[in-house]
Amino acid sequence: MKRFLFSIVTLVACVTLVAIPAYAYSSNICKGSKCTLGEVGAFMAGITGACGNTGDCTLDDILTVFVNVGNYIVGIIGAIVLVMYIIGGFYLLVSGGNSGRVKKGWSFLKTSTIGLAIVMFSYLGIYALRGVLQYGAVAITDKGYVVCTGASTTGQPCGLNETCMEDGTCKSLCEQEHPDIISYQDDYDGIFTKIQYYACVDKVTAPTSDDGTSDRWYTPSTCIPNKCWGDENVQCCQVDYFY
Repeated sequence: MKRFLFSIVTLVACVTLVAIPAYAYSSNICKGSKCTLGEVGAFMAGITGACGNTGDCTLDDILTVFVNVGNYIVGIIGAIVLVMYIIGGFYLLVSGGNSGRVKKGWSFLKTSTIGLAIVMFSYLGIYALRGVLQYGAVAITDKGYVVCTGASTTGQPCGLNETCMEDGTCKSLCEQEHPDIISYQDDYDGIFTKIQYYACVDKVTAPTSDDGTSDRWYTPSTCIPNKCWGDENVQCCQVDYFY
């Protein structure tokens, strides 16, 4: 229930795009650059840490939530389609030549096939949206990316420089190779708490020092390429974060 309420509150913050000033209150729920399934729940998984912690959400965060909700709905529809296939097959098996049962069985199978087609096209639509959000391209299935479902997909590529984890989340190589906080300094300057960790940052837009407008910045000399989603400007760097 707590995760669900947090998801609703964060979603409202995303939709309204409330401006949060620097050094505003942070929930510190999300530890990395992206919030995980265990931190914010299924609907919010994949949003940025800034969105999850302070409500500083972007349009990509909002669309990520819609993609997650879409995946959830499509999964439910897929389960219903499977049940209908089973029911249709059962009617055909026990028809005993009864035309009514045969007709009902084929009716279930026909409806299930239509439902299956809807599910397939829905998944394609969700993949296309995710591709536009993360990679600037509609098609990503031809790159061999999978939807993380748990232990069966562990280690498989689920995005650019991202692989599936056992818990069903999709994490960048940066998050996997640098999962821990480097340093934690409470009551920094008697006002803030300072954390250092590695995260995926856009070197074009992210500040490299305290410019008075952001609560986090990265150290250029620590950046490692080919560890993150996005183009060559998005790299795995050491980040200083104040809250």
